[in-house]
Amino acid sequence: MTIKPKVAIITPGSFPIPSKRSSSVETVIEKLTHVLQNKIDFTIFGKSSKKLPNRESRGNINYIRISKRSWSSYAHKIARELQLRKHDVIQVENRPKFVPIIRQYVKDTKIILSLHSITYISTSHIPKTVLNNCLEKADFILVNSHFLKDFLIHHTTFPSEKILVNHLGVDTNRFCSKWINQESKMVISLKKQHKLEGKNILLYVGRLRKIKGVHKILRSFPKIRELVPGTVLIIAGSAYIGSEKNTRYVESLHQLASDLGEDVRFMSFIPHDQIHSWFAAADVVLVPSIGKEAFGLVNVEAMACGVPVIATNIGGIPEIIEHGKTGYLVSTETMETEIIHYVNKLLSNPEWLKEMGENCVQHVKNRFTWDKSGEHIFTIYTRDIL
Repeated sequence: MTIKPKVAIITPGSFPIPSKRSSSVETVIEKLTHVLQNKIDFTIFGKSSKKLPNRESRGNINYIRISKRSWSSYAHKIARELQLRKHDVIQVENRPKFVPIIRQYVKDTKIILSLHSITYISTSHIPKTVLNNCLEKADFILVNSHFLKDFLIHHTTFPSEKILVNHLGVDTNRFCSKWINQESKMVISLKKQHKLEGKNILLYVGRLRKIKGVHKILRSFPKIRELVPGTVLIIAGSAYIGSEKNTRYVESLHQLASDLGEDVRFMSFIPHDQIHSWFAAADVVLVPSIGKEAFGLVNVEAMACGVPVIATNIGGIPEIIEHGKTGYLVSTETMETEIIHYVNKLLSNPEWLKEMGENCVQHVKNRFTWDKSGEHIFTIYTRDIL
């Protein structure tokens, strides 16, 4: 009988896992462990919650939930737990500062630092010398894009040959082509509920932060509405995950939309298990980031539903979108003008919109499924690391 590798995964502790209200980090962990649970013996460490037991098993995945007063105490508590059982790999998710703490307690186990963005490795968050000291305690770094690998190579001293790329995926059973079953009951119901029947729908999904560039869409929208009457813009998200608390930036977005009436709709945070219905209802998805996105799950989730994406040509996004085939890549400098041009091009040509949408579905199936991502990380665990 084949002995399954034992892998411990340490979540950042920002949200309980599993949870309907969490960040993309927890979503990625849930999807990959679910795909690999029959091949890997997983233990997931996460934040405790009144709604979840401190210890439980779901399928073949074990969960240990730890109370969190501070990030340091959380990491130390998990490290002490790790001493009680032997693991082949310990994977720390997106928190470089956890790595030296874990290393204090487990001297010989392979430690992977899995990075999802540049946020926690940027100088605004951690001094360069401290970051390099943290990275030295890891055996490998796992990243979700070649952009993120290149960033590490140019900004840290970590060996490039120990930085491993694994693109993320999408659940193609849930995020499935709108072109196979056009105007499904789910989409018809959603449009009726929100009075969107007969409308062209532009969709933004994500955090409402300046770095996400939502204001760029709003500045483009009056001209889009003029060129393609009957178009509405749906902005789905909030400043903080799981909270509707406003910020000055959110207030500025509402001010930009104040003269646009019902053609701009602000939706509150939509749980991940419901967002596929909005993608299926949309005609075009907009990803106007002005910060360097490492990957961006929203891109592949929209494409899996057969929806072209117009996104900025920065970070890891060009690794996902094929310009002119599955969407359009725009410059941050000329974004507003280019969004107007490409939205008009797509909405004015339904046949081209459908062809591009079908290209999106095939592109995702070929490259960006959780099964493919899981197969690759299994190879990393069993061949490159153990």
